[in-house]
Amino acid sequence: KGKAKKEFYKAICRGKESIRVGDCAVFLSTGRPNLPYIGRIDTMWQSWGGNMVVRVKWFYHPEETRGLARLKHPKARIRIRTLVTFFVALQGALFQSPHADENDVQTISHKCEVLSWQEYRASRGAGDESTADTYYLAGNYDPYANVITVEPSLAP
Repeated sequence: KGKAKKEFYKAICRGKESIRVGDCAVFLSTGRPNLPYIGRIDTMWQSWGGNMVVRVKWFYHPEETRGLARLKHPKARIRIRTLVTFFVALQGALFQSPHADENDVQTISHKCEVLSWQEYRASRGAGDESTADTYYLAGNYDPYANVITVEPSLAP
């Protein structure tokens, strides 16, 4: 009693673009052209009222993090200020987080890519001009504990 059934979807189509569970996407964010909201789609469903809902796990840009005091890096001698400057200077860095919430599917602007550092570097080196919506995974960020863990393959 009281619980309506949700109908889950593996993908949705909007125009020519197909957006699937597991894809990364740019979400609508007014007033933040340089720091768009980026998330990985966890699940999609239609609520009992007919609204399409998406559960998103969020990425954070380096400028949005607060965990610099508790930075965990495999090369502990790297100064924190140097590392922050490094990530800010290299556009496209994102930190994966456990932060998740539910949004209307209409808040999805379009798909994007979040690659490993090696894949990102290769795509940039290949002269690929379509890298505006391509990012790389710089590590993990826990916004609740304010802890950043940097990918071991990254070193300034």
